Amino acid sequence: MADQIEKWDAASPYRMSRAGGSSISVFIDGAYIRAVPGYQSRHFEIAMGRVVSPGRLPRQFAAAPHVATGKHDAVRSAMRAQGWLPGRDVTVFSDGDVGLQSIVLSATRQPVTHILDWFHLSMRLRHIEQTWQGLKHIGDLNIYLRDVAADVPRLRHLLWSGYVREATRAVKNMLYQLEQHPTLREANQKLKRLSVLISNLRSYLVQNTTSIVDYCHRYRSGQPISSSPAESAANSLVNARMNKKRQMRWSPAGAHRVLQVRAAIADGRLKQAKFALAA
Repeated sequence: MADQIEKWDAASPYRMSRAGGSSISVFIDGAYIRAVPGYQSRHFEIAMGRVVSPGRLPRQFAAAPHVATGKHDAVRSAMRAQGWLPGRDVTVFSDGDVGLQSIVLSATRQPVTHILDWFHLSMRLRHIEQTWQGLKHIGDLNIYLRDVAADVPRLRHLLWSGYVREATRAVKNMLYQLEQHPTLREANQKLKRLSVLISNLRSYLVQNTTSIVDYCHRYRSGQPISSSPAESAANSLVNARMNKKRQMRWSPAGAHRVLQVRAAIADGRLKQAKFALAA
């Protein structure tokens, strides 16, 4: 059944979208599945997500590594079904993983617009905020770490509004001030953890500077700001029997075939006359 679905997807022509020249949105995420005994590692990563185009129902995709049909082939088939044509703009939503972005680049063979998922960025900020909440009432930290006390509450607002340079500058100032008090930092485990979290945030911002947008404007205008559709696809395609519930062991080929059938069922493609008898 999975082989028939893939042949049908590969043979189907490009479909013109009723939405005209509007952008295609690709929400992509990764998940790890336990491998069968004897595989080269204990786990392997699959890519899954959802392709959304105005005027069409969403299309889900999923693919495992080391199979004849590559991950980029699965993404390209889903995009073609959504009315994507070569040269049409594509917007990718992910958690910043370079590997996930490269899959879409290989599928489109053209530049794409990447937007960093707000949820993953917000969670990094949340960890910093919670750690500082447990520290700011200790001794004279507000005096010694004046920049940290002033910048931690405003980081979320800066990034939510798309002020990446200001946020990066604030993070650098906080790290510089923490480095000025090494004795104070080494004496307090929470302060050491705060330093690590801020350092990790700095690397994350530098890596994804061009992918951080004005989330406030997009949210108010009704545009997506996160890769939550990909998370939803994970719930329907991966979690049952593969990840969170009843974690069975899979070979890449077996997992790939199961994922193709699940995606087709979720999209309603198995109700087509082509698969009516087999379904």
